[in-house]
Amino acid sequence: MPAEFRLLGDLEVRADGRRVELGHHRQRCVLAVLLAEAGRRVSIDQLLDRAWGHHPPRHGRDTLYSYLSRLRRILAAVDGARIAPRNGGYVISVDPMTVDLHRFQRWVGEARTADDAHARRLLEQALALWRGDALAGLDTPWLNALREGLVQQRHAAELDLTDVHLRSGRHAELVPALTTRAARHPLDERLAGQLMLALYRSGRPADALQHYRRIRLHLVEELGAEPGPSLQDLHRRILTADPTTTPPASAPAAPAGPPGVVPRQLPAPPARFTGRRAELEQLSRALDESGRPGGTVVISSIGGIGGIGKTWLALRWAHENIDRFPDGQLFADLRGFDPIEPPLSPATAVRGFLEALGVDPGGYRRIRTRRWASTAVWWPDGGC
Repeated sequence: MPAEFRLLGDLEVRADGRRVELGHHRQRCVLAVLLAEAGRRVSIDQLLDRAWGHHPPRHGRDTLYSYLSRLRRILAAVDGARIAPRNGGYVISVDPMTVDLHRFQRWVGEARTADDAHARRLLEQALALWRGDALAGLDTPWLNALREGLVQQRHAAELDLTDVHLRSGRHAELVPALTTRAARHPLDERLAGQLMLALYRSGRPADALQHYRRIRLHLVEELGAEPGPSLQDLHRRILTADPTTTPPASAPAAPAGPPGVVPRQLPAPPARFTGRRAELEQLSRALDESGRPGGTVVISSIGGIGGIGKTWLALRWAHENIDRFPDGQLFADLRGFDPIEPPLSPATAVRGFLEALGVDPGGYRRIRTRRWASTAVWWPDGGC
């Protein structure tokens, strides 16, 4: 079994399936620098700067030579790895494809010139190499800068993979993960555009437009700038229901009507949710006692006060019991306590549900009664 050198997480060397002991922290920093530059010479001064930063040891070169000697002895038992002096520096000779960092970069680069099917496989393989924070626990200015650069590369690879999935029509299943990532990167316009497109194609145009308003507000407040031309163009196309925003023809076609369409509108589950186990069990009992597959439950609080966790409770329960609803899940944020956006109208909410269920907008009409200002949805056969 060939040796493996892992930087995309804790620094690890594995030989014959076993983890190799690499010594103490600073010695591991020296090895990390060499592996990051696999096959390229790193000068003595560069090694000292990159492995120690602003606090080199008093006898820097002697200490470095001692660490290099130990690492050479450790790697002598590892097939395909050798540290050797070269022109006033050192180089580690390994097959770059045995180093996860270089494998990741190569696969991502190849994916950008491949067809979608091949690109998806390459990007999924590349992202699966990550085991946590790159170079975890190693702390020098150079290594920190390398780590930050790798984080950006990983994020770009995730965006590339999302584009591939959107082109193949997998918009509905992308919404929860995109919602979570957009919350972590509130100023990322490419990510915002992907979420808007996924929402729109999942039958949630109101949510797509709301997200545009949200990122526009962030950009104006944080940077004093409007969204870029690409995001503005996508906003315009969603507003006008431009045909270019529909799934590509190569994507699996959805059935023409409600039967067979499986909407997946649940946002991602709340990441920091704890407790409320009694309430979660009470929800399950209420539906079990209803004697019906679904049933109806209302979660409320005295006065209906916002921000105490009603929505989070509902989302947590829904994700824990998603198997109860194989025919799909609908979700609408009515924005009752939103400080920026007005409340969602019943007509807009119902339209979003109908589009998520695959109903042709030309197949129904709205009837608004003056007395109650309510909205009814009529099917072509006269049903309501």
